[in-house]
Amino acid sequence: MKRILAVILSLAMILSLAACGSSSAPETEAPAETEAAVAETEAAAETEAAAETEAAAETEAAAAEADATEGDNYEIRVAHVCGVGAPYDYGANVFKKMIEERTGGRITVVVHAGDMSTDEVEVAEMLQNNNLEIGWIGTGALGGYVSELGIFELPFLFESEEHVNAALEGDFGNAMLEKLSAVDGITGLGFHEDGWRNILTNGKPVNTVEDMKGMRMRSMQNEVCIAMYEALGSTPVALSSGEQFTGIQNGVVDGTDNSALYAVADGYIEVVDCICDIHHFYSSGIIVASSAWYDALSPEDQALIAECAQKAGEEQRAWFLGEDEKLISEYEAKGYTVTRPTDIDAWKAATAPVYDKMYGEHPEWEEMVNLIKAAAQ
Repeated sequence: MKRILAVILSLAMILSLAACGSSSAPETEAPAETEAAVAETEAAAETEAAAETEAAAETEAAAAEADATEGDNYEIRVAHVCGVGAPYDYGANVFKKMIEERTGGRITVVVHAGDMSTDEVEVAEMLQNNNLEIGWIGTGALGGYVSELGIFELPFLFESEEHVNAALEGDFGNAMLEKLSAVDGITGLGFHEDGWRNILTNGKPVNTVEDMKGMRMRSMQNEVCIAMYEALGSTPVALSSGEQFTGIQNGVVDGTDNSALYAVADGYIEVVDCICDIHHFYSSGIIVASSAWYDALSPEDQALIAECAQKAGEEQRAWFLGEDEKLISEYEAKGYTVTRPTDIDAWKAATAPVYDKMYGEHPEWEEMVNLIKAAAQ
């Protein structure tokens, strides 16, 4: 009997151990299976979130595109005083292309190259009177509205194209646009390129400061350019852009200052035969809108037009310098006398009194000039 009980007890113990063993294996494996399942769930959730983010981005982009292409159809007239192919015209047509492509043709742009006005001050007045939507205007013509814009014409102020871009895209440029936009009737959208100025003369080569003495030079109609030529011993004669050809041809002036690009586009390259490649000052330009027209646009169209104006100006500046130097070399090969002064310090010394004169008349300019100098760093 005892042996039977012992056998029964032994069998019970074996069954008990087998039951414990079978239950212990799953307990050991369960955490690994759970972790794998959690990881798989998390990966799936991340993939789904990424897909949702991408879809949201696509939806936002589509909405932005719809904003640009929906709404009222209208035409923007852009006017400048230069000829077809001039840097102004190049930039205005870049703007045209951007606007029309971004809006799918909903907004069209008509560029008037020198056929609406030959006077930049008149273009600004047309904007103020809401008789024009956008003007591609040089800062020299806008100095009567914001005196600080005359700073651009200060001689030998900018050191390089990189220096120009840093100043225009920094504190100085922002301050200038704000000041211009505070003028009644006009809104500054961005900067374009009027360009580095060289001296173009008829029959009188210029290489040194002494060569400028007694010269009758066409000057933009602003106090800085007039003071600069007086400091160089020249006689400044204020002529509008459209009067330069006949002014040089008829001997009213001995020469003018501009880039070769403008001289070719406006035709007066044919009445000069000497180019002094000196870059004695940098003349910028501002893309200006009629406030009455611009303020009536939707916020989306305002943002689009401002962005395209700024990008067109940047592209115009990037294109300008290389093309101008290439054109000067072409005219040199044609027989034009091209000089490249090396005594720049002498030119700077001769024109230094212009700074003192302008600071005396416009004390606030010194702070702005310091912003430009800081941008060179």
